[in-house]
Formats: sequence, structure tokens, C-alpha cells
Amino acid sequence: MEFDALLDLADLPIEAALVLCCATTAATPVRTELASDLAQRVRSWDRVVDIAKRHAVLPLVHRYLKLECPTAVPGEGLAKLRTQWQLIILFNRHLTAELVRLMGLLKAAGVPAVTFKGPVLAAMAYGSIELRQFSDLDILVRQTDLPRVAEILTAERYLSPHTRREGLTTGYFQEYEDAFAGPDGLGAVDVHWNLTPRSFRFAPDEEGLWQRAHEVDLEFGKVMAIAPDDLLLYICVHATKHGWVTLGSICDVAETVRARPEIDLMGILDEATALGSRRMFLTGICLAHELAGAPIPADLVRLARGDRAARALAGRVAGQLFSGATQGRADFDPWAVPLRSIEGARARIRYVVRRMLAPTMGDYELIPLPAALFPLYWVIRPFRMAVQYGPRLVRGSSNSSNA
Repeated sequence: MEFDALLDLADLPIEAALVLCCATTAATPVRTELASDLAQRVRSWDRVVDIAKRHAVLPLVHRYLKLECPTAVPGEGLAKLRTQWQLIILFNRHLTAELVRLMGLLKAAGVPAVTFKGPVLAAMAYGSIELRQFSDLDILVRQTDLPRVAEILTAERYLSPHTRREGLTTGYFQEYEDAFAGPDGLGAVDVHWNLTPRSFRFAPDEEGLWQRAHEVDLEFGKVMAIAPDDLLLYICVHATKHGWVTLGSICDVAETVRARPEIDLMGILDEATALGSRRMFLTGICLAHELAGAPIPADLVRLARGDRAARALAGRVAGQLFSGATQGRADFDPWAVPLRSIEGARARIRYVVRRMLAPTMGDYELIPLPAALFPLYWVIRPFRMAVQYGPRLVRGSSNSSNA
């Protein structure tokens, strides 16, 4: 079984092992036999639902069990999964319709925009918005268009968390997106002008994304989206930034490769190498192949397995994926995977310094300085961080000493 290369299923709770086994659109006799065996030994179907939702793969798990081994699943268990899946579908349809509507408003206002993740990833990689969990919408615009975009979204009752939005257009602060909360708390729209923060600039260049963007037909209309090759590399970089904390991210890589056999994986590897994200891409390829059965060409599999750092990272991620009794990942170190994925000591130092000390909109909104004095934020921020987190660190150190 492919899982054995990175982890031992016997070490996982039965419910977690079942979720991992069923998180794919591609059934195999081996997976189905294993899923049937695990399903009959499940102690808590509520826990299966919880793990599947936490890892954003509940639609895949429900589909696999319903189609491939329904007789092995008790009616109560399948009903619990079906209920949650139906709720996900309703929410996905709402967000998808809203994406088409908002993209239409931006187009009518003459604001160029492309979308990624969310509904378009579901359509491009999974073939349906019913098979992927997503909780918000992501739209890429040009930084100069931010005031107009904010005006349009505000008119639609979306709310930005920033009280001094003029700071966003300066490009000086760490922020690379503006997260607008939806009306009545139903979803959110993350408006990006960059795909990643300056501290983690390993994704494809935004200008290239604009040139390669293409039209995707969703159920409620057509939208412009980033190209599959760009999307695949972005998924790997984005998941690395967050530490590959969910199985869903690994499935995104696997299903994109499975649905798009025309993707030039070796070409993406070359691009990733030039961008400094080679290790991130190879780690994603390794995880997708070993855990989700992605059909990766043999040459690329050998490269991924032969890269000791990428292989070690994949093993670390797999080993921690279902750590903890509730799979909450409370013990996960958000710095470990990004740091180990960055190649070169200088790049790691730059990442740590920027992530810790680079000014943010929080600094600007606390003390709004004129642009000429923006460099002072590099002095203000460390003091702000010391006031905000210092007492917590002291308490933590004291508790450790007294333990």
C-alpha cells in the first residue's frame, strides 16, 4: 500500500486511517478492501465526520464510502456523512454563485480580476464544486485597483477589518490580501494583490499569472482563473506556508495532477527551482503520490524520493497530519515546515526577520505615520510585539520552570 512509504496506518486511530484511505476520487481495489475493513471497525462515526471536516475532505470520504463499500458502512454512519455533505453543498453553491456575481460586478466596473482556489479549484481539479470543501473566495486584483474594489464590496455589504485602508495601497506593509467578511457572516472574500506575503515570495509571479489566466465555466457562469500549472505550484507554496496542516491540501495537489494530465510537471519543477520553491514542490509531489495516489511520472517520483530534504519534510508532515486525540494540531509548530522548506541560510534568515519584524497594517492603524516616516515602523514593531507577547512568553517560561 502506498501509505507505507511515509507512515504506518497501524499507528493511526481507525477513524483517521479510514479518512486517509477514502480521500480520493480514484478508487483502487486495494484502497476499497482496506476501507471496507476499517469501516467495519470504526468506533465512532462522529469522529470520522469530525476528522474529515477538519481536513477538508468530507465530500471525498462520503463519496468513496457510498460508491465503493456501502455495505461495510452502517446506515447511521453514512447518514451522518451525507448530512454534512449536503450542508457543504449548500454552502459551496452559495459561495460559487456569489463569486460569479462579484466577478461580474468587477468586470462591469472595468476592474480586471482573476480567481483561484475555492470553486475554480473544485471545478478544475475535482470536476465538481460538490467534491471539495472551501470556506471563502479568493480574488486577485491589481494593487492600484484596491480602492475601487473596496468601494464595490462595501456597497455589497462586505466589511474589511482595516480602519485605515489607504495604507494597503502603499505596498509598504506585510499584508498581501484584504479579508472582507460577508453579509450576515456567510463566507468571506479575500482580495489579493499578491499571492503570498513578502516574507514568503516563492509562488509564480503575478504578472505571469495575468497573462496565462483562462476562463473557467462554473455552474452559475464563467469567471477568469489562474492557469492549472500556476495553480499547482501555488497550492504547494501556500500549503507549505501553512505547514501542510490538512489532508485537503495534499488532495488538491493529487486531484489537480489526476484531472490535468497535460500539465507539464517537469516544467513546473524548473520554474519552482528558479523561484526557490523546488523543495516545496517536491514535498507536495511526494505527499500527493504517497498518501493520495497521485499519478506522478516515474522520473519525477524518483527526483522527489531522492531529494533528502523534501523526503524528510514529507515524512514529518505525514507523521503529524493526524497527531493529537482530536486532530486539532494544537501541538504543531507553524514555523517548522516553512523554515525547513526554504533553501539556503540567507533566505531562511530573511524569512524569519520579515515574518517577525516587517511592519504590518496593525502597526499603521495603531500609529498612523506619514509615508516619509514609514521606516520608523521597523523600530516600533519590535516594541509592540514585546508588549503584546512578552507577558505571555514570560508566563509560559515560568510555568515550564515550575512544572
